[in-house]
Amino acid sequence: MMHYDIVIIGAGCSGLSLAYEIVKQQKLDQKIIIIDSKKEFVKDRTWSFWKILEHNFEDCLEKQWSKFSVQLNQKTKTFDQFQYPYQTINSLKFYEKVKDFIQDKIEIKLDCKVESINQDNGNFEIKTHLGNISSKYILDTRSPKLETGQLYQHFYGMEIETEDQVFDEDTVNLMDFDCDQKDGVHFFYTLPFSKNKALIETTWLSNIGHLDKNAYIEELKNYILDRFPRAKNYKIIREEIGAIPMFRRQVSNQKNYYDLGLRGNVNRMSTGYAFPYIQEQSQRIAKNLPHLSVISPISSKYEFLDRLFVKVLQNNFGKMPSIFFDIFQPSYQNEVIRFLSSKGTLSDDLKVILKMPKLLFLKNLI
Repeated sequence: MMHYDIVIIGAGCSGLSLAYEIVKQQKLDQKIIIIDSKKEFVKDRTWSFWKILEHNFEDCLEKQWSKFSVQLNQKTKTFDQFQYPYQTINSLKFYEKVKDFIQDKIEIKLDCKVESINQDNGNFEIKTHLGNISSKYILDTRSPKLETGQLYQHFYGMEIETEDQVFDEDTVNLMDFDCDQKDGVHFFYTLPFSKNKALIETTWLSNIGHLDKNAYIEELKNYILDRFPRAKNYKIIREEIGAIPMFRRQVSNQKNYYDLGLRGNVNRMSTGYAFPYIQEQSQRIAKNLPHLSVISPISSKYEFLDRLFVKVLQNNFGKMPSIFFDIFQPSYQNEVIRFLSSKGTLSDDLKVILKMPKLLFLKNLI
């Protein structure tokens, strides 16, 4: 049996970001291993956000934009006077950078599936098909299982390449609400990497029991043909599917066992953004080593506002596209970006909140 001080389960964004910070801050007094069931690192995700704070992964960008738009009822609002670039991280570049940076300092073991975890005499014993591992601490970053009937932001996307030049490569289409809403809130999201390459996603905010890939594919195909008619001959480069909780799941409170990433509620409930918060949390955890503590990077102010917003959303699906559309105002572009990124001042927050239907939100405070 191999013995470690810390086992990080999951070599995804959260697990690898933490490993990167531990090495960067030279907190290597402990023996650490990362284990993951995946067989290899591939480009399986894109992480997008407005760059409010500096981060370690500028060299892993797929692209960044200085313009974005939102659409509803054939009306478009375009934003191009803000100071924070909208960035997308290429996950494979991220994985490779971290792997190279932590090499010979923190061990990574892929194709290593956790079969069981038990605790005895203050240590954990992790059983895997590659052998057993013991550790004093476990940091679990695995994706949480879907909880039937709960509210999620769930999505399916295709990165496509077209023969013709069909995309406005300078503008992210953040939310296009001109689509069937059904039992939830529905929009399409387009990240144009070039004039003939883009990631296009169908996104739902709704209660789900499972991810229906076939339904997503049909929605996306129809949208591409309707929105980009010259893109009918396109090649699918890769696919992406997932679900981000819009609620706070019960995290592990077992001594020396901590949930991180989406498993540990590190995302904003109202927006789904997680990458910047993962970086903040990783920096804090690494800074406090060898004392291990996990504190949410999202303030109680934004937790409160998100809980209220999600409650309004659940009770008023049909009104939400208009509410989202109204939040984005060209007259205060930086303010709304800081608000959505949890970095707003009191003035920023008030400007955004005052654009929301006050009576509707007051009713849901009760």
